[in-house]
Amino acid sequence: MIEEQVNQIIEQGEGLRIEFKEARNSVPSSVYETVVSFSNTDGGTILLGVADDGTVSGIEPGAEAKLQKDLITALNSKDCINPPLYVQPISVQHTDGLVLVLQIQASSQVHDHAGKIYSREFETDLNITENQQRISDLYLRKRNFFSESQIYPFLNFSDFDESLFEKARQIIRNYRSDHPWLLVSDEQMLRDSSLWRKDFQTNQEGYTLAAALIFGKQTTIQSILPAYKVEAMVRIKDQDRWDDRLTLRKNLIDSYLELKGFINKHLPEKFYLEGDQRIDLRDKIFREVIGNVIVHREYTSALSTDLIITAADVIVINPNKPLFHGPIDAASFNPFPKNPNIRKFFTAFGWTDEIGSGIRNTCKYLPLYVPNAVPVFIENEPFKTIIPLNRKTLGDFAEEWQKWLELPEASLPHLQKGLAKTALPSSLGDISWEDLILYLIPGWRAKGVKLEELKVPKSQVFDTYKIKKVSSWSENGVNLLQKKYWYLISVLSLATEPVTLKEMLTFLNYKNRTTFTENYLKPLRQTGLIKMTNPEKPTDPENKYVITEAGKLFLTGN
Repeated sequence: MIEEQVNQIIEQGEGLRIEFKEARNSVPSSVYETVVSFSNTDGGTILLGVADDGTVSGIEPGAEAKLQKDLITALNSKDCINPPLYVQPISVQHTDGLVLVLQIQASSQVHDHAGKIYSREFETDLNITENQQRISDLYLRKRNFFSESQIYPFLNFSDFDESLFEKARQIIRNYRSDHPWLLVSDEQMLRDSSLWRKDFQTNQEGYTLAAALIFGKQTTIQSILPAYKVEAMVRIKDQDRWDDRLTLRKNLIDSYLELKGFINKHLPEKFYLEGDQRIDLRDKIFREVIGNVIVHREYTSALSTDLIITAADVIVINPNKPLFHGPIDAASFNPFPKNPNIRKFFTAFGWTDEIGSGIRNTCKYLPLYVPNAVPVFIENEPFKTIIPLNRKTLGDFAEEWQKWLELPEASLPHLQKGLAKTALPSSLGDISWEDLILYLIPGWRAKGVKLEELKVPKSQVFDTYKIKKVSSWSENGVNLLQKKYWYLISVLSLATEPVTLKEMLTFLNYKNRTTFTENYLKPLRQTGLIKMTNPEKPTDPENKYVITEAGKLFLTGN
């Protein structure tokens, strides 16, 4: 985490998932109430060294080590937090002072602080210890939410592969030699990491699905999840069959290591100097991709996880319990844990960072590995990740695009800047301009008619044969596109770079501001294809419109 990310959190202000705490030279006792309330609700971020109004007061110089030690000791003590939580504080050197960041994940268990149970509402930690209905609802919600926490009462310690415990300790030791799990027995490690739990509604207790997945023998895992499978495949040289294939039905530790080895076998290394440190970009990117695959998978699904390497991209399709449907905007998404106890172990291994880091780090390092490439993340059932291995954008066709839409030459610099940031599907390769039009028109029509708010004409030509019968179809889009389509595509094209309403009206030679807003901007915003840069002041003349990730996918035919 860096200063910019801290500033983004501060700008959002305190709320359901954000809390500020001043902490000059000691940990405020109220921190632990917030830790518990976040873990019992939807998770959240605590910034130590920040006042309630968002002012960075900072940690007192020299007090960082003591605060870190106190936090870790308290969070791992049942006397403070029960069951204990493993949270690693993150130090961020802010311009105005040192800030400690605590990323608290939503837990599959109900936690208390000093015997009191807290829940988060708005920006308040509520003590619900005496409210039996609230506590009952909380236990019910926890039991149903995370499938990884399902208890298997007849799962015994003998069903685990004992060699995996030493392998886990060695991985943890290499990452952090003072980790508390290194000092306890195998069974205590499972209890401390919430892989053994008690359901206080049913009185059932035992090892969980997460315990079986991390430490189980292969026969144990297959008995519990007979359909569970991970497939890694390569199709580059031979398009009729797989060049290489790896099938995994084993524990998550070995699965992670073997998937990383498969990636290293088939994708090239590339090094980058970050400050004075030489880093392996391939490792940085696919450590996150594979970590996310394992940490966020819905393991009760009968679908397999598929990792497919082609000449154009790496595509990962992962069974998922979606929180919403559609592409993720890496600049503004709110991460949400899917398997917090599995993530807890992978964080201890150093294989994942704080929640949400996977998408942010992939977006950060991929353009260095593949120049200007942008990853695509689509939250759906299943979750889909696309890592382009080559980069082609609409910017490669900016001049043809401007002429085809008959936009004024004055709009070309604006279009060149925006379209250069709008990636085409990497599978298109070195597509020609004419073939690009033949590819895009059917996609616009197919998606447009499903978005009822756009009210696009269903009579729009989209068949290749009929397109080619239109005069100058590849040179003059006004002849090919019906009026409604032309305006919608023109607005999306101009919004690839933030643009004011006044600028759009000028570029499109449109006179009636109200009609334009009602017919085109409003439906594009309703369908989530564009957004305002300052939605809190919609009438501000300096407000701009910008295309969303969903809008980019629409415009480029993804």
